[in-house]
Amino acid sequence: MKNKAIAIFGIGTYILSVITSATDLEGNFRLPIALIAISGIATAIFIIMALVRLWKDAKGVSITLASSAVILIILSVIQGVVTPSYGSPVIILLNITKWSEPR
Repeated sequence: MKNKAIAIFGIGTYILSVITSATDLEGNFRLPIALIAISGIATAIFIIMALVRLWKDAKGVSITLASSAVILIILSVIQGVVTPSYGSPVIILLNITKWSEPR
């Protein structure tokens, strides 16, 4: 894929991930699980496509993208399994990772 197509796909997956992150006051997802899964799969496909495209030109950026994606997955699993308390270091690290992940 060309750079413009990958960029448009990345913007689309980001918008889809924001839309599917909507929850009600109890923390339940408002959209079907299938749409949330499609959003996750699309994001994974985008990251893989970006890694393949960037590997030749900018190995440092591609390594940073891959490592931030892995850290985000690990911290998300920890948050889902443990349910940390408010202000927990896991929550803080997860928010920092979500903010700093290049898209």
